[in-house]
Amino acid sequence: MSMHFSSEDKDGKRVICNPITRKFEILPKPRRLTHRSYDELLGFDPIGNEWKVLSMNNLAKDYEKAHYILTLGTEKVRWRWREIQRPFNHDLQGAGICISGVLYYLAYESDDWIYVIGCFDVRTETFKSLNLNCSYGWSSTLINYKGKLGVINLRHANDVIFPLQLSMTVLEDFEKQEWSTYVYTLMAENIVVKEKHYVSVVGVTATGEIVLVNKNACKPFYVFYFKPESNTLLSVEIQGVGEDHKWFNFHTVCAFVDHVEDLQFNIVKTPEQKRYVKAKL
Repeated sequence: MSMHFSSEDKDGKRVICNPITRKFEILPKPRRLTHRSYDELLGFDPIGNEWKVLSMNNLAKDYEKAHYILTLGTEKVRWRWREIQRPFNHDLQGAGICISGVLYYLAYESDDWIYVIGCFDVRTETFKSLNLNCSYGWSSTLINYKGKLGVINLRHANDVIFPLQLSMTVLEDFEKQEWSTYVYTLMAENIVVKEKHYVSVVGVTATGEIVLVNKNACKPFYVFYFKPESNTLLSVEIQGVGEDHKWFNFHTVCAFVDHVEDLQFNIVKTPEQKRYVKAKL
């Protein structure tokens, strides 16, 4: 299950999509949300086997800054938004990630002027926050690293892809807020890469490989797999991207990890993926 945003009109539309069945549903806007700027995050409760959408109205006035929950039924969408309370005042920054029933997202704590990680328990619908134990920048990305929350930051050298410094901070203990930090330098001596486009992290595979891609269509187009344990970097060139029309190079590429339609593949699962049939991209 994934969530996408279209721009068919000035207000845009939020769409829930199942990549396997290709079915989709357009999300309704909560009735009490009068401001146009609101963000949604998609989370899964593995115990109740329910998908939920968390909607936040970030740019409204303080008295309008409510959070809403939409529960998606197993057979059909239950269009019932519920307003919930939050214990602190923060604004969503970027995409979130759901790990073992907890939805994590980067946020800006406006009262204290700091960046934090918001934590939303999908089942109990309660909030907590974690101190962000690393720097926040344009490349800051939340990942699921072998069932643990991780934050990755990238630093490019000059105007080329490689060498690329990758810093990964992993949450080892949620209650104690203990983190471990690992820094790697990705080189490309054995990879023929002539592009100067920057890459971004799109996720981590079930086997622990960090996946990086260029979010803009270009020719040639590469997908990179970095394995921290062995400090190895693999590149895969995707044929056909940007070959027909030059204008295609300005389009955005959406990449997803651990999704496949051929269920005959050998499946490798992380602990929180036991309910799913997924394989390496």
